[in-house]
This record gives sequence, C-alpha cells and structure tokens, in this order.
Amino acid sequence: MILAILFVAELLRSEKINYALFFDGVDDYIQVANTNVVNQIGSGDFTFSVLVYALESEQVRHPQILSNRTTNGAGFLFGFHGRWRGSENKIPYVQLDNINWIEYPNQPNLLNNQWHHFVARKQGDTLTYFEDGKLVASLTTSRIGNYNLASEQPLLIGWDLVNQSQTHFKGKIDELSIWNRALTDAEIDSKMLYSLQGNEPGLIGYWPFDEGSGNLIRDKSGNGNHGTIYGGAVWTTGWVSEI
Repeated sequence: MILAILFVAELLRSEKINYALFFDGVDDYIQVANTNVVNQIGSGDFTFSVLVYALESEQVRHPQILSNRTTNGAGFLFGFHGRWRGSENKIPYVQLDNINWIEYPNQPNLLNNQWHHFVARKQGDTLTYFEDGKLVASLTTSRIGNYNLASEQPLLIGWDLVNQSQTHFKGKIDELSIWNRALTDAEIDSKMLYSLQGNEPGLIGYWPFDEGSGNLIRDKSGNGNHGTIYGGAVWTTGWVSEI
C-alpha cells in the first residue's frame, strides 16, 4: 500500500542552541534496552516525532532513523528506503510487521543538509504523516491490515538490526519523542519548534540529545528509557529551540 509522504525543510525559529548526535553512517547507533518503550503501544494509538539533518549522497541504501525490527520482521522501521519505482531520491517510509509498507517514491530530495521534522501518528483507524508541523497525507489502517509494534528487539536509533550493512544512517538526529497517544494537529505544529518539558501526557520516551558528552542519552520523560551510544557517534550542534 502506498501513502504519499512529503517532508520539506523549514527554518526553525530559535533562541537556545542545543546539542544533537552525529552518526557516521558506518557503525554508529544507539540502543535503548528497555523494549517496553514501544511494546506498550502494541496496536494502539501512537505518535513518533524526530528531527533529522543529513545529505543524500552520503547515505547507504536504506538509512534508518528508528527500528525495533527482529530477524523475523516483527516490529517497525521508520526511515528511508533506497531509490525505487523511478524515484530519484531516497524514499521516506514506514514498515510495520514486515508486510505493511507506507511510502512515497516521487518526492524531492529530503536529505539536503537542512533540518526536517518527521511525524507519524496513528489515531483510531487512521494513520497520518506530517512534515514540519503540517499534515501531508493520511491512510485508514484497514487498508494496510492489522499490525503490532511490539517485538523482543530493543529500540535502535540510526540503524536496523536485520539489514545491518545497508541501514546505518549518516547525519544528525535530535529531539526524538515517542507517545502512546495521538497528538492533535495543533500539538504537532507547536511542539515542532519547542523542546518538551518531559511531563506531557502520553509521553513515554523523550531524548533531546542535550548531554553534549559521554556515551549515554537520557530519557527525559521520566520513564528510564535511557540509551547507550555505540560505534563512536559524536556530539555536535543541534537544531535551535525556542525555550
């Protein structure tokens, strides 16, 4: 099944400079060992939100932003697919339970060394996608079948366990959040430009990448879903927050 996803860079208004983490596209990734951060969602409502800064020409075939996929395909992927179906650029996509694909092959280059805001939201039987705070596409979940986000695999950031050599992301990742509810359109639009407080209703994982040093990224949601950096990903200047 195909759903158009379009992500266009937007200048993010700013006052406070934060950190981000730069992944080298070779062996860098983060592992969040607590599988419950995603498993508690199951087949319920959710929202994923992340900021990404990267360059198309430096990517491997299928660079991933988020994954908890196992070798049998359970779980999900959220990232970019290699050029396909005539696309001239890598394709933003989501894969659920190894069989449900949501992608759009005819979009402009989204990996162009500018910050992009990616949001996937499931609310009831509707799956929606936002670019830089704006709704760009939707699909009823009945068209893509039943699925469950749960797996025994820890959450990985910047890599996918299954297709290992072809999924390391190269670039910056910042302000990653996972929610066990569907954010409203207004919430998505407003939260794009602000760092979170960490105590928002439904927030089950929040990694602002503001440590600036060390090999640990802390979950600021209060749920203890801390991540460990592997491969030598380095701290760098992140996007700029209004708080």
